[in-house]
Amino acid sequence: MTTANPMTVQNIEAWELPRTHTFKVLGETQYPLAQVVAAIASRHCPSFDASTITMRASSGGKYLSVTIDVYLERHEQINSLYADFNSAPEIKLVY
Repeated sequence: MTTANPMTVQNIEAWELPRTHTFKVLGETQYPLAQVVAAIASRHCPSFDASTITMRASSGGKYLSVTIDVYLERHEQINSLYADFNSAPEIKLVY
């Protein structure tokens, strides 16, 4: 029996590419979250434009939501983005 890698998107072949995909990334406001997210997105999607990032703080001000749109051309980009987002200590959640 094989176990799925938690950093791997299941049924990735079902993603129709190329496409623009929106990621929401959550973390604490104490970190430079937008810069971390932009660095990861730029590494995997060369056409990523950091000026399109939107941010929203939680009502209590402890957390920050960063939303980005990336243009995906290859399935490998998807797993690589999720893996890097999930391994960044500043990021609590990505969807």
